[in-house]
Amino acid sequence: MKIRELALLVEGTAEGDSDADIYGLSGVETAKPGDLTFAVDENRLMKAEKSAASCVLTNKSMRKSSKALIRVTDPKLSFVVVFNAFNAPEDKGFFIHPTAVVSQTAKLGKNVWIGAHVTIEEGVIVEDHVIIESGSVINKNCTIGPFCHIYSNVTLYKNVKLHKRVILHSGVIVGADGFGYIKNKGKIYKFPQLGTVIIEDDVEIGANTTIDRGSLSNTVIGAGTKIDNLCQIAHNVKIGKNVLMAAQCGISGSTSVGDNVMMGGQAGLADNVTVGNNVIIAGKSAVIGDLKDGAVVWGFPARPISQTKRQMAVLAWITKNFKSVKKYCE
Repeated sequence: MKIRELALLVEGTAEGDSDADIYGLSGVETAKPGDLTFAVDENRLMKAEKSAASCVLTNKSMRKSSKALIRVTDPKLSFVVVFNAFNAPEDKGFFIHPTAVVSQTAKLGKNVWIGAHVTIEEGVIVEDHVIIESGSVINKNCTIGPFCHIYSNVTLYKNVKLHKRVILHSGVIVGADGFGYIKNKGKIYKFPQLGTVIIEDDVEIGANTTIDRGSLSNTVIGAGTKIDNLCQIAHNVKIGKNVLMAAQCGISGSTSVGDNVMMGGQAGLADNVTVGNNVIIAGKSAVIGDLKDGAVVWGFPARPISQTKRQMAVLAWITKNFKSVKKYCE
């Protein structure tokens, strides 16, 4: 694709040799002739100029360059747009590996691709253009919407529902029983886990993440949400739309998370907490109470980030000046 065509694709402005052809994308460190890269600041642009890249996506305010440029509002976002244009998913066609076990009662749509040693049980519905890779297990009465991609060794427990374009990476387990128990007279009784898990459109879930089924209501993951590797989502949790969760986050049972929430790595939410929309939770924070819309919190337990920073500054000052402070306390 020519540079001027890429500029139209990303609604940018081309500078330099706009008739040059672009064949691939790369970072500045590994760029080859014919590659497109991006630069968001002067340092990255200097590296791009020293590379073999043929064109650089950059900001509208960046200086002129000896390299061909495409000026855009957001270079990283435009890089993603171009990447998707170059890497549109190919339809593999209908295929079932000879080692796969597919129930006769399962319903498979058009161009479904099923890899080696996959198990699909009774009553499963797999809609059009779904890919299920090797070793995955789809239990009874699950529904998998169109254009979903299930990587190797994923397990869907019974009745799980995936909407459109859901991506589940290797080792994901969806629909296991939640951690619900009742103690009485020296015994522990398991509380019934009667719900299921519903994952809405365009959700992507990272490797080895686990999502528990609901006990009396369903666990729901809202459209557009992206969950990193090694996260745990407990029973009855409701996660809103376009939520971002970094690795090793944990959400306890019956907690509700609003839309557009961002959670840093290893953040944890206690049970029965309500988190509003547009909340930012910094890494390693422990949320033990409700958070209002737009809150930005950090710490253990999580507090408004400005408060946590002040407390840390005071603690650091006391530690440094302990001898001077001690005499006033004696």
